[in-house]
Amino acid sequence: MKLPLVFNPKSGTQGKNPEALMARLPQELRDRIEPTPFGPPWDFAPILDQAVAAGGPLLVWGGDGTLHHAGRALVEAGCPVALAAIPGGSGNGLVRGLRTPLEPAGAVMNLLQGRELRMDLPRLDGVPFLNVCGTGFEAAVAHGFDAMAGRGFVNYARLCLKLWRNHPETRLTWDAAQPEPKVPSTLKEKLQAAWQGQDPPLPEAAWSLCFANLPQYGSGLWVAPGADPTDGILQWVKLKRPGFLDLASELPQLFREGGRTHLRQEGRLLKAILYLDPAMPWHLDGEPAPARDRAELTLEKRAFRMQVTSNCPW
Repeated sequence: MKLPLVFNPKSGTQGKNPEALMARLPQELRDRIEPTPFGPPWDFAPILDQAVAAGGPLLVWGGDGTLHHAGRALVEAGCPVALAAIPGGSGNGLVRGLRTPLEPAGAVMNLLQGRELRMDLPRLDGVPFLNVCGTGFEAAVAHGFDAMAGRGFVNYARLCLKLWRNHPETRLTWDAAQPEPKVPSTLKEKLQAAWQGQDPPLPEAAWSLCFANLPQYGSGLWVAPGADPTDGILQWVKLKRPGFLDLASELPQLFREGGRTHLRQEGRLLKAILYLDPAMPWHLDGEPAPARDRAELTLEKRAFRMQVTSNCPW
C-alpha cells in the first residue's frame, strides 16, 4: 500500500505537475508515494483509509484552504495519522509558520524524514482550524478572494487595496479567560519581556481581528509573532487600518519576522466568547465562513497530529 499524495489541481497560481514533483524524489520515495488528485466535495474517507494502511502520514499538496479541509477530515476521524502539509497555494501560511521548505519536492523529502508534532487545535464555534481565523477586513478579503477568477499575490494585493479604505470597524464585547502573565526567569526571558511589554487590554473595536495558532497569514506576513502552537494559548491580533504613510513605513514591518509596528496589537487567550456589533463575516484558514454576531473560541491543547521537518522550532 502506497502513501497517497493528495493534491488540489486548482489551488495556487500555477497548475500542479505531479510527474515533475515525483521525478525530483529519490527512487525509494517514489516507490512509497502515489499522487492522487482531489478537491470538492472533500470526501477524505478513502484517502485516510489508504494513509492509515500505508502507515501515514497523510501528504497533502495544496493551499491553506485544501489543508484546512484535510485537517477537519482528520479531526473528524480522530486523527489516525499526522498531516504532512506540502506548499502548493497562493499564501502557504500554515507551512511557512511551521518553517517547511517551500519547494514541494524538498518539502516531501524533509517531511518524510521529519517528526510528528502534537499541535494545539483551536475551534471557532466548534469548527476546527489549524492556523488562523478572523473577522473584519481580513474576512472581507477572504470572501472577496474566494470569488475571484484569478489567484496569486498580485490579485490578493489589489483586492486588499480596494477594501482597505472603506471597511468599517466592528464594536466588540468579550467574555474571555486569559492566561496568567508570564514571569521571566532567565536573562533572555527578562530582556524579551522588556522588549515586548505587557499584553494590551482586549480591544473594544477592531478593523481587522484574528485568532492565531501559528505566526503567519501567508505570503510572508507575520501577523502573530508570539504564537506558539504547543503552549495551549491562542493569540488574538488586532490590526489597525494603515494610513497612506503607513503603507510605506509601517506595513513592511509586518513582513519581517522581528518587525515592530503600531499597526499590530497582540495578546493571549485561553478561551473567549466574542460579541460583535454588527454581525460580520469570518474566515477559517482563509476559507470564507458565515457572518455571526457571537463567536466562541476554544482550544484543545496538543490535540492535532502534524508532521514537521527539522526546521520546525517547536
